[in-house]
Amino acid sequence: MVQIVIIGLGSGGFAAYLAIRRTKPDAFITIIDKRSYDMFSPCGMPYAIEGIVNLDKLSFSLPGDKQTTKLLLHEVVSINPVEKIVKANNLKKGEILSISYDSLIIAHGAEPFIPPIKGAKENLGNGVYVLHDIEDARTISDRAGNAKKVLVIGAGPIGLEIAVALRTKRLEVMVVEMLSFAMPRALDRDMAKLVEQSLKENGIKLVFEKSVESIIGTPVSSVSVGGKAIETDMVILASGVRASFEITKNAGIEHGKWGIKTNDGMETNIKGIYAVGDCIETVSLINHRPVMMQLSSAAYRQGMVAGTNAAGGYDIYEGALGTFVTVIGILEVAATGFNEFFAEAAGYQTISGKAHGKNKPEYYPGAKDITVKLICDAKTGKVLGGQALGDGAGAIINVISLGIRCGIDVFSLARTEMAYCPMAGENYNVLNKAADFAVRKLEKGR
Repeated sequence: MVQIVIIGLGSGGFAAYLAIRRTKPDAFITIIDKRSYDMFSPCGMPYAIEGIVNLDKLSFSLPGDKQTTKLLLHEVVSINPVEKIVKANNLKKGEILSISYDSLIIAHGAEPFIPPIKGAKENLGNGVYVLHDIEDARTISDRAGNAKKVLVIGAGPIGLEIAVALRTKRLEVMVVEMLSFAMPRALDRDMAKLVEQSLKENGIKLVFEKSVESIIGTPVSSVSVGGKAIETDMVILASGVRASFEITKNAGIEHGKWGIKTNDGMETNIKGIYAVGDCIETVSLINHRPVMMQLSSAAYRQGMVAGTNAAGGYDIYEGALGTFVTVIGILEVAATGFNEFFAEAAGYQTISGKAHGKNKPEYYPGAKDITVKLICDAKTGKVLGGQALGDGAGAIINVISLGIRCGIDVFSLARTEMAYCPMAGENYNVLNKAADFAVRKLEKGR
C-alpha cells in the first residue's frame, strides 16, 4: 500500500490530499499540522475582524476516511530521505513519532515576518499583533474593542484590509509603509494613488517612505516613526511572511534564492519529495525566472500537481502570474503579471495603456467607475501585466491573466469581443479601450 505524508494543511496541502484521493483512492495518507483544527480560510480573517463574516465559520474539517490519519498539534522536527521517515513532535504530550512514507509533500507554509524593530518581539501579544490564524484574528478583534488608535506596518493587501477592518470599528488608523506608495508589488504608482485616495476618504492616514524605529511601552503606548513619537494602543505587523528552512536544508533538499526548489512536477531534488505553497521558489510564467509566489490560488494549483504526481499520476505546474483580487473598503483591486517596475527589472522596455470608464452605461442605475491599465512589451506588444480598480476589476484581471498565459499581444486584446448588455457591461469595454490606447502608443513608436 502506498503511504503518502503531507506536512501542512493549508491550500496546498488540502489540494494535494484531494488530488491523491482522485489519482489513487486506496493510498494511505498521513497529514501533519501544528494547528489544533483541520483547515481555515486565512483570506477571510480581515473580513471577520470587520464583522462581515463569522470568525467561527472560517475553520472547517477535512472529510475523513479510513485511509487518512490526521496528526494535529504535531510539528515535524526532521526528515530522513534515506530511510523515508518523518519525525514529528506531539505538541500536547511531548512524544516523538516516526512516520514512514513512499512520497512526501511539504506544504508547511510560512510564518509572519517580525521586522527588526525595537520592542516588536518583546510586545507580541501585548499591544503588538500579527494576523496569521484564527486565534490572532480573535485577539485583534477583542483588543480593538478597547482601543482607540492603531498603527499598521505595511501597505500590502493584508495591511490595507486590516486597516479598513479596524477603521470600520471606528478606530483611528495609520498605515506606515517604507516604500513610496501602496501595494507596490502589484500596482504602479498612478494606480496606487486611486487606492490611497479611497483610503484617505475612509479616514485612514497613510505615511510613506518612513520606518517604525521602535515600539514603546508595555503594553504599547506609542511608536517612533521617522524620529517622531506617535501614540497608539495597537500595532499590527503586516510585513509579509517567511518560511523556515532548517528542517528541509538538513534533509539535503535544495533551496534557491526564495525557497525550496522544485521542477515543474513540484518534485524537489530528492526523488519522492515534493513541495508546494509559501515555502517554495517557483517560476514566473512570463519570463520563467525564479520567483516566490505566496498566494493561496498558486498554492492550490501546485498542491494538485504534487498530489497527482506523488500518487503516481502525471501533471505539471508551468509557473505563476501572481493573479489576485482584493476589496479595500469599497474598492475592488486586482492585478496580474508584472507591473512596470518588475517588467523593467526583468529587462523589458514597456509601454502602457490606461483607460477609465464605467462598468455599465452611465444612464443605467448603479453604474460605477472602473480603471484598467495594461503593461506591454514595447518591442512585440506582448501583454506582460494588468491592473484594475473598481467594480468588476477581478473579472477583467481574469481575462488579462488568461491572455498572458496564452501569449496574447495587445493587438489581439484590443480586438477581443467582449459581452455587452446595459445591465452587465459597457458596449466599449474599458479593457478594449485600455488595449486600444496601448496599440496607439505602439504604432506611434513604429
